[in-house]
Amino acid sequence: MRGVVARVSVFAVVGIAAWASVAAQETAAVYQGQAAEEFLAKAKVVTFRAMGSGITQPLRVTLDLDGVTRQAVFKAIDVRKAGVTTMPDGTSEIDFQDSWQTEIAAYHVDRLIGLEMVPATVQRRVDSKVGSLQWFVEVMMPEAERLQKKLTAPDPEAWNEQIFKVRLFDELISNADRHLNNILVTKEFNIRLIDHSRSFRINRSLKNPDLLQKFSRSLLEGLTRLDKKELQKRAGDYLQSGQIDRLMQRRDAILELAKKRIAEKGEAAVLYK
Repeated sequence: MRGVVARVSVFAVVGIAAWASVAAQETAAVYQGQAAEEFLAKAKVVTFRAMGSGITQPLRVTLDLDGVTRQAVFKAIDVRKAGVTTMPDGTSEIDFQDSWQTEIAAYHVDRLIGLEMVPATVQRRVDSKVGSLQWFVEVMMPEAERLQKKLTAPDPEAWNEQIFKVRLFDELISNADRHLNNILVTKEFNIRLIDHSRSFRINRSLKNPDLLQKFSRSLLEGLTRLDKKELQKRAGDYLQSGQIDRLMQRRDAILELAKKRIAEKGEAAVLYK
């Protein structure tokens, strides 16, 4: 397994205090990228406690680096079952996996295609266990609560475009556990995605292609640029070779589906920024 790669300190360049003031804004430049990864990797673990929710038994971790305190989520679950597994809802899965390793892989895939929704996630040891440590994003509420309160985004079109991005990403990584409580909504009505320990399944084809009716140009460009060798370099320590091969096959299926939708409806009806 690949540990955290040493790198030149971003804090030494921009200054820890200046970075912390920017962090309050919680933009993608804050919760993703080198500075966020470095903070997660280097900060001292001050405290940790069970979050009290989630079947993966995550820990809420308090981190401190040079006087800056942040929260993170740690997962050490790593369950694998060969063959056919019957799930609690009666469905079946082949080669079931629920692992902290795919949390890290999902973050790297997000970065490679330019989704900007999955918070920085690194490998780290907490409480004598190795697992994934993820930036704790500051949000208003989960999507389930937003729907319960019947809150409407100020820009419905922009909101719907985000939902199409979520659907594309989940098809790409074959996420078997997307639900309304792991889609997080910020006060600006931007979406953040967590809980990817049951991703990167072995299916080659798309599970719900009918849900993909509109496509982001930038994400399609990101998929086109997605390189198998680069993916292996970034996430090869957390994914098996077969998982990477299947992801690339699903990538091709998404690109073909986008072409089909455009041919049927025209670019204006299918593509957005």
